[in-house]
Amino acid sequence: MAISAVLPLKASGSYDVNDLKRAHILFSSLQHFAAPGLISELFVIVPSAEIELVDQEYSCWQSLNIKVMAEDHLIPELKKYPKMRGWRKQQLLKIAIANLVENDFYLTLDADVICLKPLEENKLIVDGKALLQYEPRSQHPKWWKSSARILNMSPDVGPKNLGMTVTPALLSRTLSQKLMRELSANKVAEDWADVLCSLHDPANIKNWWIGRYLKLKWTEYSLYYLCAMKLGLLDQFHCIAGTSQTPALLLIHDSHPYECWDIARSFDLANPGLFCVVGSKSRIPPKDVWAKVSPFIRSSGLFPQL
Repeated sequence: MAISAVLPLKASGSYDVNDLKRAHILFSSLQHFAAPGLISELFVIVPSAEIELVDQEYSCWQSLNIKVMAEDHLIPELKKYPKMRGWRKQQLLKIAIANLVENDFYLTLDADVICLKPLEENKLIVDGKALLQYEPRSQHPKWWKSSARILNMSPDVGPKNLGMTVTPALLSRTLSQKLMRELSANKVAEDWADVLCSLHDPANIKNWWIGRYLKLKWTEYSLYYLCAMKLGLLDQFHCIAGTSQTPALLLIHDSHPYECWDIARSFDLANPGLFCVVGSKSRIPPKDVWAKVSPFIRSSGLFPQL
């Protein structure tokens, strides 16, 4: 079973760092570790003004079948919200891409993600169900409360104090589409993206109401997970990562703090982690990160100058 992948990107990231170059590390790790044919398409979603720049920059990664697309082509409603924060837009894009992917499941990525291990179907999809990794809801309690208010449900569903972790994640195309429909249910002439974007428009007098303010801390994953629980469908599409049956983990945090990172341990096959993140907000130059990880990523030698 092939999967799709999506990478929302802005050439200069939220922390004024060069995510355009940083993503080359991600692509190199995927080319090295992903089994042939596993990722059948990789959507890179960018601001419309950056289409040509990004298309040219990533033309060297033809083996990854990269498809560069404008944000407002995927979500036309974004044109109505020009001041929408990039962090918010990329969350919307990770949901919306479900309408375009050709596979049942898709992998969400950020420019600062690095693949650490060989990726094969049986590690990611088990008995037709995609890995889903838990983290304590207490790490970000407002995410779960806000998302539950938006979905008109209790946040106290599922295993106590456990929720879905962050990027990279495997999402079901079907569940993401159901989330979009759930968000727009009972909304008159309002698309699901409008429902979320409008919460962040300070000029909208509706947002002066405390009930709207309490919905501001939503995230794509808290909405996705809670919607799946509300509809009783989580177990149909997902299995839990890090168990005796499915020991692999989608995300490990070994790379934090960066200065203490035991990189050989992260890439060791005995380590269950499939991906790590060297956060853009750390502002570590891509060339420095590449110098550290390149001894463990030896594929075709293809890597553009950083």
